[in-house]
Amino acid sequence: MPTLLDRFMSTRFVSTALGALTGIAIASPFLTTSPAAAQLLAQKSNCNDAQTQAEMNQAEMNFCAGLGYEKADRALNRAYQALVPKLSATRRQKLTDAQLRWITFRDTECDFYGSEAEGGSMQPMLIGGCKDQVTQQRTADLNAYLAGRSPASVGGYQSADRRLNQLYQQLRQNLETNRKRKLETAEFAWIAFRDSACGFEASGGSNAARNQCLTRLTVKRNQQLQGYLAIDL
Repeated sequence: MPTLLDRFMSTRFVSTALGALTGIAIASPFLTTSPAAAQLLAQKSNCNDAQTQAEMNQAEMNFCAGLGYEKADRALNRAYQALVPKLSATRRQKLTDAQLRWITFRDTECDFYGSEAEGGSMQPMLIGGCKDQVTQQRTADLNAYLAGRSPASVGGYQSADRRLNQLYQQLRQNLETNRKRKLETAEFAWIAFRDSACGFEASGGSNAARNQCLTRLTVKRNQQLQGYLAIDL
């Protein structure tokens, strides 16, 4: 059974295009050290180098996770700002509503994910890595909108929804009370985001666009829950 650290490194939650960071000090919300310590970490941490990753201590891994998320967040903001001027006022409001609900989902989802190491030194790395991954997924959807196409979906919604309920209940029953509450909060936030995002997609197409969106996001959610079960989260 892979561990949380194995999953973090093997799926490369850290950014794959940061390059060398020599001489650059970046204030990361996932790094709880002084500015001088952050400067030192920036000088010695090459977050994109496999050998360096293998030799990192926990503070350095936390630092790199924070940098990965910050890079992903900047890319998302660029895509969002490029998309907004292309929309009518009605669709712009729908996109804004969906984005606000996505932010709530991102934060609650990664709060749940990070709670596996609640209060421990790994928690900032888990939260930063989770936010990096979730943000990249959202950016891919925004870029698809920019390109004038709907993100691809496969399968049917009803079967995907049944599978979602199975996975959710299976994961929930293995959690302690506090983590059950965090998972429930994240799941309600995801449902609100899904419905709002699919309302936006339907506003530019039809009910068929809504159904495709519901299917795609539900399949994606199933993959997330399945991943948690695979690492005994």
